[in-house]
Amino acid sequence: MVTTVPDYFHDFHCLAGSCPDTCCGQWEIVVDEAAKARYLSVEGDLGRRIRAALTTRDGEDVMVLENGKCPLLTEDGLCEIVLQKGEDFLSEACHTHPRFTEIYGNLQETMLSISCPEAARLLLTREKPLSFLTTRNDAPPEPTDLEPELFVALSQGRDTAMAILQRRSLALSDRLALFLEFAHRLERLTDDGRYFAAQGLSDHYRDQDYCLRRLARLRRKRRGGDFAPLKALLLSMEHLSADTPAIFAALEAPVLEGDEVPLEQLAVYLLFRWWRKASCDGYLWRQAGAIAAGVLTVAALTPLCGSILEAARRFSKEVEHSAENRAALTHAMDGADFSLSALLSLL
Repeated sequence: MVTTVPDYFHDFHCLAGSCPDTCCGQWEIVVDEAAKARYLSVEGDLGRRIRAALTTRDGEDVMVLENGKCPLLTEDGLCEIVLQKGEDFLSEACHTHPRFTEIYGNLQETMLSISCPEAARLLLTREKPLSFLTTRNDAPPEPTDLEPELFVALSQGRDTAMAILQRRSLALSDRLALFLEFAHRLERLTDDGRYFAAQGLSDHYRDQDYCLRRLARLRRKRRGGDFAPLKALLLSMEHLSADTPAIFAALEAPVLEGDEVPLEQLAVYLLFRWWRKASCDGYLWRQAGAIAAGVLTVAALTPLCGSILEAARRFSKEVEHSAENRAALTHAMDGADFSLSALLSLL
C-alpha cells in the first residue's frame, strides 16, 4: 500500500482541552460496532453514562448530544473515555478525527480536515507551497473496479492542476481560471477515451508560455459574473450551525486579492481531497467546479467570519462534513449557473 499525506501531517497534535471549538460538539458521533461492544462492557458510573448516551438513529449507533456537546466531555474539554480507558478505547470516528482517508486500490490518501482549528492553522498560516509525503508498506491493496486508464489520466491531471494552482507568478484568479479550463477540457478527452491526448493536454498546461496564451483567450469571458446562484445554493443546503443561514444570506461576491496564499493552500487541499473522486464516475467537472466554488465561498465568508481560518472551518463543517451538502454542491456543477463560462465570469 502506498500512503500519501500532506507535508505537515506529522506536525498535528490535538489541542484537547485547549481547543477553541471541540470536535466533541455539534455532531452526533457515529459509534462503530466494535466500539459499541467495548462501550457496553464498561462498568460503573462511566458505563452508565455511556449507555445513557448511546442511541440508534437512521440505522446508526450515535452518541446523543447534551447541551450541544458529547455528554462524555468534561468541564475541562477532555474526554472521560480517554481519561479512564485510553485513546485506543475510542470509536473509530473519535480516534481518527480530523484525519480523513480515501483508498483507491493500492493508494491510501489521508488529509487533516480543516474543520479542526489546529489543522486549519497548520494549512492556512503557512507560506511554503503545500507538498505531500509518500510511504510504502506491505499492506495488501483494496479491491477496486477503477478503470486503469482513466485513473492514470486523472492522476496525471491532478499533478498538473496542482502545478497550475501553485504558479505564484500569476494572480490566483488567473490560476483558478486556468485550472477550470484545464479540468473542463480534460473531462471531454477522458469521456471520449482519448487518454494519450489527455496526457498531452496535461503537459501543455505545465508550460508557462502556453498558459499565458490561454489566459489571453480566457480574459474575454471573465467579467460580469453573477454570485447569486452560488449564494442560493449555499442557502438551500442543510445547515449545521444555527447562525449559518444568516451568514450565507449576507454573502457578497468575493475578492481574492489579499488572501492569495491561504486561498491557494485551500485550493490545493480541496484538490487533494476531491479531484480523484472523479476516477470513480468520470465526472471531473463536478469536482473541479466544486473546488473553485469552495475557494470562492471561503473568500466571500472571510469578512463575515473575521478571518480566513474561521471562514474555511465553517465551509468545512457545513459542506465538507455533510454528504448531502457535498452532493448538492457537486451536482449543481451540471447546471448552466455553474458552467465553465459562468464560473470564469466570477474570476
